[in-house]
Amino acid sequence: MKKLFLVSLLLACLGVMMAQMQDNLKQEQAWGSFIGCTKACSDYLGYYYSRDWICGISGYAFFLNIHPELCPSGPTAFDSGFLKQNLESLGLDFDVINFSAGDGDLESWQQKAFEQVKLALQADHPVFAWELDIPEYYLIAGTDDKGYQFFDFDGKLKHCAWDKIATSEIGMAEFCILKKGKVLDTREQVKTLLEFLDGYQTDASSKIISGYSMGSDAYDVWLKAMQEGEFNPWGLAYNTQVWSEARHSAVGFLQELRQALGKDKKYKALDQAIASYESVANAMQQINLLYPFPPQKEGLSAEDGAKITEYLKQAQKAETEGLQALLELRNNL
Repeated sequence: MKKLFLVSLLLACLGVMMAQMQDNLKQEQAWGSFIGCTKACSDYLGYYYSRDWICGISGYAFFLNIHPELCPSGPTAFDSGFLKQNLESLGLDFDVINFSAGDGDLESWQQKAFEQVKLALQADHPVFAWELDIPEYYLIAGTDDKGYQFFDFDGKLKHCAWDKIATSEIGMAEFCILKKGKVLDTREQVKTLLEFLDGYQTDASSKIISGYSMGSDAYDVWLKAMQEGEFNPWGLAYNTQVWSEARHSAVGFLQELRQALGKDKKYKALDQAIASYESVANAMQQINLLYPFPPQKEGLSAEDGAKITEYLKQAQKAETEGLQALLELRNNL
């Protein structure tokens, strides 16, 4: 009887300490980690949008953020609030927990975040978070008494202690709890995107972190770095990898939209946008082939540097034309 009691007590204790995991949560592999995590959460909530559609409606498919030295942080170092706001049209509501090491009483912030994430998982809301390992977004698979279980980029589970959050050199924490919201119809979803693109093209200053450039200005900064030969080799390869993936998603998104709208000739601006972004995606892919990630060499030959510069100019020109075509499309939706 005493043995039975001890076994029952042990099992009860283990039940408290055992990991709380979300079944049927599947990782989505993507170089753009925010997009990959959002796609996984969207699937878990039962929406099943394509990754291209999520990347397109969020605005990330048409976005560019570059540091003068081509720092690898370009694809993540910006105010991502617009991504979350645009994705609301897909019925994805973001409940965000963020704090920094400089906010004071860091342990209290860490504990509160841990408790809120556990409550979210108990309520069957998927969660992803910033920098559970390297500075990227990670899908949280569950928790145990010591911290977070999350999917690494190889698909395997890793662990991050709850009190390690925001203790890196960056010192920032961000947890995104996703909940079901109101789904707008396709045209309204696209209108939300086009309104963002209009404002982004006109004035991106509210989204820029000091030292970075966005949009067409970002192409100019990238071109200058190539022409002067002053750049981070890993940054060149990584930026190209991520932005190439994004532009291929732009093509996929626009093709999905064309199919949804049918063959009506009044959408010829959309056909022009597709052609333009196919050119952008092709130019980015060529750069990626010349200097893949991870980089196999520290420098560039003069010939390869000249080729990359030319491909960047092609991409910038085609993207300018593509964005203009998309803004013309707005009048016909």
